[in-house]
Amino acid sequence: MGNRLYGRQLAIMRVLWKQGDATVAEVQSELEVERPLAYSTVATVLARMERKGLVAHRAEGRTFVYRAAVSEDGVGSSMLGELIETVFGGSSTQLVSHLLESREVDSRELGEIKKLVEQHEKKRHNPRKG
Repeated sequence: MGNRLYGRQLAIMRVLWKQGDATVAEVQSELEVERPLAYSTVATVLARMERKGLVAHRAEGRTFVYRAAVSEDGVGSSMLGELIETVFGGSSTQLVSHLLESREVDSRELGEIKKLVEQHEKKRHNPRKG
């Protein structure tokens, strides 16, 4: 099962990935959410996330200091894989097609996408130099 992070949990993980270690108060002050969350809400969400193995803490006196227990890349890959399977029937081609057709992709972004595809092809054909 993948690491699904949405809403509050994803916002909290972004703080921890950016900050490294953070107390509940630090997480609360750095959160980028539409409506501010109460200290107790942040503490409750962190405790639930710890039970799921997403974060871990250490005690410094009476204060808990949290850190991410999963990597940003790992969570992103897991969530993307799940999206491709459930929404696009396992087809990466359909995902890319949908992305290109559903949003405005400027020429700079399109150039970067082409460069990434070329780099990926080179790695596949010459894995030792990739």
